Amino acid sequence: KMSSSSFDYLTFERKVNNALKIVERILDVERSPRLAGDVDHSYGAKYDLVNKTANAAIIAYMNVLEKMGLDVSVLKSIDTSKATTLRFDGYTACKFVKEVVVDLPSEVSYSEEEEVKSSSAIFGNSKKTRVSKVVQHIKEYHYTLETTWSISIYSGSLIEGKKVLKSRTCSSSLIARTKCTGGLYSEKQSFPPRDVSLTWLMQQIDASNLSSQFKVDTENEKTTKTPRRNDAVQKSLDFADQFVDWCLSIQKFFAQTLARNALDKHNPAKPNPLPFTLESLTGVNKQYSIFNPILPLMEDASDQIATSKDITAVDSKSMLALQRSNDSSNETKATLSNSDLSKILDEHVRTLEEAINGVSKSSQPEQSESIISCSEVSIYLLSTHITELRSTFSDSMSYVEYMLETQLIAAVGKRLTSDDLDAFVTFNNARLLTPPPQPFSLAVRRGPEHYPVGLISIESIESGNEKSNIIYSHSRQVNPDASIRIPLNAATNLELTGEQYLHGWIQNRFGESHKSHRLVARARQFSSFILVIGTMSSATTLEPKDAIIISNKDELLIPLLLDELPTAREFKDAIKSLSPEQQRFAKAYRSMQLASSVFGVSIIQIKPQLESLLGLPTNALDKEMKLTQDLMELFIEYQVPSDLLSFDGEGTVCTDQKLSNVRGHVQAVLDIIAGEKEKQLAAAKRETDMAFAQRVRRDLEESPPSEPEVHRAGIFQSVGGQHRMLKKANRAMAMEIFGSNEERGANMARDEEYDFDEEYDFDVAFVSVETAQKSSIKESTFTGETGVLKPSTVGVDFTLIPRVLDTAVEKAGKDTALRSTIIKTADVWMRNRQENLLTAMKEQTLHPDDLKMEMKKAFDLLDALTRSGALPIKCSQLHVVVAVTHGFEEDLMNTIIQDNVNPIEKIEMSTLLFASAICGVPARQLVKDASELRRLEEAMPLLLREEEEEVVE
Repeated sequence: KMSSSSFDYLTFERKVNNALKIVERILDVERSPRLAGDVDHSYGAKYDLVNKTANAAIIAYMNVLEKMGLDVSVLKSIDTSKATTLRFDGYTACKFVKEVVVDLPSEVSYSEEEEVKSSSAIFGNSKKTRVSKVVQHIKEYHYTLETTWSISIYSGSLIEGKKVLKSRTCSSSLIARTKCTGGLYSEKQSFPPRDVSLTWLMQQIDASNLSSQFKVDTENEKTTKTPRRNDAVQKSLDFADQFVDWCLSIQKFFAQTLARNALDKHNPAKPNPLPFTLESLTGVNKQYSIFNPILPLMEDASDQIATSKDITAVDSKSMLALQRSNDSSNETKATLSNSDLSKILDEHVRTLEEAINGVSKSSQPEQSESIISCSEVSIYLLSTHITELRSTFSDSMSYVEYMLETQLIAAVGKRLTSDDLDAFVTFNNARLLTPPPQPFSLAVRRGPEHYPVGLISIESIESGNEKSNIIYSHSRQVNPDASIRIPLNAATNLELTGEQYLHGWIQNRFGESHKSHRLVARARQFSSFILVIGTMSSATTLEPKDAIIISNKDELLIPLLLDELPTAREFKDAIKSLSPEQQRFAKAYRSMQLASSVFGVSIIQIKPQLESLLGLPTNALDKEMKLTQDLMELFIEYQVPSDLLSFDGEGTVCTDQKLSNVRGHVQAVLDIIAGEKEKQLAAAKRETDMAFAQRVRRDLEESPPSEPEVHRAGIFQSVGGQHRMLKKANRAMAMEIFGSNEERGANMARDEEYDFDEEYDFDVAFVSVETAQKSSIKESTFTGETGVLKPSTVGVDFTLIPRVLDTAVEKAGKDTALRSTIIKTADVWMRNRQENLLTAMKEQTLHPDDLKMEMKKAFDLLDALTRSGALPIKCSQLHVVVAVTHGFEEDLMNTIIQDNVNPIEKIEMSTLLFASAICGVPARQLVKDASELRRLEEAMPLLLREEEEEVVE
């Protein structure tokens, strides 16, 4: 579809204003027709404007065809029950006549002097000058070129019975200096016939009354959307395009195949030009101005002069007249009357005849031997005029749509985008629904009495715009019948007994989507949690796809990929012609697709689970930051069994004593690890020192004894440089082995075996590895769980939600274009991390290999926290997201203007349908206001019926 925004209004306005000067001469002096957009009129008047403009175009086409030979007698003889075709045929035949040698005098000359002896001795000898000129002998090849072309018309497939409308055959002489073969000089060349269907044009003509009867069917809602977007106008434009293509092929035959080739090949020795030029053919449309009667004009009703001709047959010089009209409604008052249009069309006929007569006088006669005569020039002129008629007609139809768009922009004050509608939908849902959709921004917290440790949200980002917006979703808290399982491996299954939430996300897409979406997870300083992402493979199982530990101001950005599925009706229409086996396969695969569209995000808090694992009281680790980090390091890096760290004293002791007990166990394990690190470092240091000593001894042995001491000192200097490289290797190894600065100092003794200068010192400097940290979270981004329905008493099978919704969409009718949408995570993530408290945030790209490592770390920690699945996880949240997309084929403005669709009404219906399935209540119970409910009942009675509806429980 061509958008009205691509319509060049200024150029069109300039053309119409030029034509209006002629219209003012045609009509009465007191008349003042103007462009339709400058006249107050009703919506129905636009349909009348389109009808009259299209009829004017049809009559203009017939005026041109009449000059091509399609007169009234031919028109009445056409069998309109069959397809009507207009054909152009062209043939050329070239015959070699003779070869002639032409003597062509040249401007070049030369003189010769000759001494002549005299018979008389008195006068002596004399001189005589002879002047000679050069003569060129040029061969000429004479040809006779015979050209034949014809325009004919026939019905159905009876080509033999075609009626020739116009034709010409001529025989011309061409002279070339070289012998030519092929192309125009072929012995006989037949060009493919050019056909154009006139069936649509004939269907718009009442041959008995010789009138044009085009009219848009406003009663048929299937084929008519707007005055511009309907089958009748679209067919008229399609015909115009085909007609223009046919005309262009004629122009190409005359201008290139005949005229240009003949002018290029004709090259006689003596000047003998052909009786035409290429400019006389291709520039004919600039010599003659033919009036274009296709004008979308209106006039104020007070300026029009009522005549009896407006409701009777209108006399016209055109082949066709405008059809009689008995309609005197307000819709027709603003448009020009039939008598006015008839006068305008008469001007078209007059200028056509004037141009044809001018061509006949200025061009070669039809009976001449010229390849291009007045017949060819006239056909060329008429074909170019048809191109102009089509261009103006197409622009006039676009102008009608342009008027609608400019009027809508004037009404709302701006050109609307999908972002504007999203803002309205958010406002409208808050006013209409109870509970309304809430931002998908979830605080990760232990309870109301605790401060959030993090945040997760889903954001949308417009292409080319860095600003992000949090999506809105319908939310419902559910009480499950059974706990949720997360399989870590074949032997370990996690059991989540925490809260479960169902979220319904409906996004509105207009045309091609330019938005991207991402899942954002943030953690506060000295806080951490585990994020597990996957799909619900069954009612009680979350199949993990990704997992990661988020801690210490980490900010994780996970791009989301949305894959739309066909609607239920589109699916049924697609499979109805398949075999039963193919249909069963398609249905089974779609069922799998719907089930896999349930996106799950599990949040597992680490501190509460550590307390449960180690036998500590609730909230015991809230302020134990170092102990918590040490425990996580032992579980993740060293996979220490939790039995070595858990509380093993009397259960009646206070919290501080229990923490002290656990802290002692942790320190004991850390001491063992530190001891092992010291041993490994000492061994590594001995190996390094030994390698260095061997290297020094070998260099000393290889040095000749006679060398001076200065040279041997150079060996030590070179060895010292190598030693510095070994020191770097030692340093890297130490960073891997040791974890704290205190444990390193005692083992960094200076090597006493070799006495180097301070420059070659053996001391190794160690760099501590700080815990990775992330960016801070703004306080304002944390939101509560407001707007979530109270927990239901029955568990929900999440995998059934898309299937139930699919059935509901199918029952709601064809106007509901909701598509189930599969949510997937991208292969590459971004993470903002602060290496330590003194450094700035750094952006990291997590590639698939990095994500595998992060997932392994998270699974190792989960395995430790649950004793390989034996200990359930109570402090957890499962957020299940079911996404659907309401797709519109065009952008927002074109949806309203071209498709004549009110997207607000469509979105309201989709929202109620979707919210009913997510919230588990009938749709009418979601409407807040009684007056709004009555309005919606009129628009969508099937959805808001009184009886109990099927909902998801």
